[in-house]
Amino acid sequence: MGTTPHTFLVAANNPVPVSDAQALGLPADAEMTSTIRLATARRPEDTPLARVFAARSAPRRSRSTPPPFWLHGGPDGRPWCSVHPAAPDTHDVHTPDGALLARISRRPGRLLPWPRRVRWSVRFTDTPRQVTGKEGTWYSWLVHVVTAPAWILFTLFALLYAFFDGTTDDHSFSQPARTRWLTPGAGTLLDYRGVREVYRLAPRGLDVRLAYALAVLQTWERKRGA
Repeated sequence: MGTTPHTFLVAANNPVPVSDAQALGLPADAEMTSTIRLATARRPEDTPLARVFAARSAPRRSRSTPPPFWLHGGPDGRPWCSVHPAAPDTHDVHTPDGALLARISRRPGRLLPWPRRVRWSVRFTDTPRQVTGKEGTWYSWLVHVVTAPAWILFTLFALLYAFFDGTTDDHSFSQPARTRWLTPGAGTLLDYRGVREVYRLAPRGLDVRLAYALAVLQTWERKRGA
């Protein structure tokens, strides 16, 4: 997994069944649903940093509780960790031998009774230290709110045009998404850039497995909310 800072992305793909799933510690009907790749290596033939597996028969869950998934190393295929829902917006990350590595939680955003951003947190089992990140910077949310009326009008006109023209372009007005995960004394450990949809990781204070698990969960939440 290494400790070198790098920029990566979560690349979804058509589910690929796993031929010998149980030998890899996966459910019998496991399939590869996505990969973790370097931002500079987007070709399908490039070896991914990690592979993401899920069970095909896993029950459909809500936006706040995506199904369990497993992370395996890309170059060697070794199991890295598994992520299982513990409660709505709460997931436990386990090592291959079943030990609890950390708990990832998501606090939804809201407008009333006072505004607050979506917050992601990582609580470790062996230390009281916590890593947290809020979606959208305060200044991007300020611009978002101030310009919202203009974007809403643009979206309505675009949808009306698409209705008569038959185009299927996405004209939705997305919310600020940049997320910086920080911890006291260590600065930014993981930085998500919403425009390019990439993550910049500084592994000095955040296990690579947890960074990738966070990225998969946030990508799931973002795609479900789209």
